[in-house]
Amino acid sequence: MGSMTGKQIKERLERDLGFEANRARLLTEAAASVEISTYWERKGLGKLDEKLYSAIAKSALVSGLAGRQKLNELIFKYAESTPKNVDLSEVLIEMSALVLDHQKTLNLSRNRASCVNAHLNVLEPERSLPQIYSPFFSSSELTKFASKSSGLLKESINTSAEFQKWVKSVHELLSTLSSGEQPIETDDDEVDSMSKKGLISRKAISTYLKQWELFSLEKLGPSFSIEVSEKDASPLTGKLNSLENGASRTWTTMIGDITEVRTSAFFQKRVSATTEHVTKSVTYKNIDTYDLQIDGRPLKIQMSSNVSEEMVTQFVKAMKAQFLAYPGKGLLDVSFKSGQGVITASLLNAVKSDLKKTEEMLLALR
Repeated sequence: MGSMTGKQIKERLERDLGFEANRARLLTEAAASVEISTYWERKGLGKLDEKLYSAIAKSALVSGLAGRQKLNELIFKYAESTPKNVDLSEVLIEMSALVLDHQKTLNLSRNRASCVNAHLNVLEPERSLPQIYSPFFSSSELTKFASKSSGLLKESINTSAEFQKWVKSVHELLSTLSSGEQPIETDDDEVDSMSKKGLISRKAISTYLKQWELFSLEKLGPSFSIEVSEKDASPLTGKLNSLENGASRTWTTMIGDITEVRTSAFFQKRVSATTEHVTKSVTYKNIDTYDLQIDGRPLKIQMSSNVSEEMVTQFVKAMKAQFLAYPGKGLLDVSFKSGQGVITASLLNAVKSDLKKTEEMLLALR
C-alpha cells in the first residue's frame, strides 16, 4: 500500500491528466486518418500521402464552423479527380459524419479534463486559487481557503480510506468556493460549465465530483489497493483502450455508420447550421448559381467569377466526354475544376445539341 502526500498526489494527477489528453488526441487522429484514407480512396478521389490524410483528419476533428471550413478547403484542394457521381459537398457531410464518434471521444477527454482541472486549481493556494476566486471573496476569506488548500497538500495519505477521504475533501473545497453562483442552464453532456465569472454552477457540481473521483481512483487507486473494474471505469478509458488496440472500422461498417449518423436529428441540425455557411463562404466563394432552361428542361449552372474562355472550352470537352456514357435519360451532371475556378452544369434529359447551347450560355455569363 502506498504512502503519499497531498502534493505528490496532485502532481501525479496533473501528469496523468496531461498524458491522457495527449493520448486521446493522438489516438483519435490516427484512427480518423486511417478511416479517412479508406473513405477517400474508395470514393475514387485519388490516393494521398499519409501526411495529407493526417492533416485532413485533424481538420475533421475540430468541432464547429472553423473545423468544417478547413476540412472543406482540404477536400477541394486534394481531390485529384471527381467522379461524376460524387458531389464534394456530400463528401464534406459524409466525412464529418465519419469522424463524429472520434469527436465525441475528444469531447469526453476535454470534459473530463475540465472537471479534474477545476479541482487541481484549488490545490494551488498561491496562484490559481486566488486568481480565479479573488473577485468573489474578501482577503480574509481567501486566506482561509488558501490555508485549507495548503493543509490538503501537506496531508499524508497512507490507506485507501484516507485517499478517498482526501479526494472528497478537495471536492468539498471546490464546492464551497463555487457555492455563491446562481445555477446556469447547461446541457448534461457539457460539463465544462465554468461561467464567465470563473465559478461552477450548482447544476454541474455533481458531475464535477463524479469525474474527479473516478479519475483519481483510476489513476492512483491501485497505489492504495483500490481497483476500478473495466465496467466501472470512465467511458473514455474504454474508448481509448479500444483505439490503442488498433480497432478500426471496415468500409461496410463505415458506410453504415455514416448513414446512421446522417439520419440523426442532432447531426442534421449541426449540418444545417454550418454546412451552408461553409459552402457559401469557402467552397463557393465568388460563385454564382443560375437556374436556366433549354427547351423547357431545367439547366442549373454554377460558375466562379474567375472562369476564362479557355476553361469554358475545357468544360465543354468534359461535357462531350461525359455525354458518351450518358444513357439519354435522367440528369447529365458535369463538374470541372481548374485552380480556383469551378464550373458545374446539370441538365435533365440532355440531347447532343444541348452541348453547344450550354457552351454559348457559359460564354454569355462570363
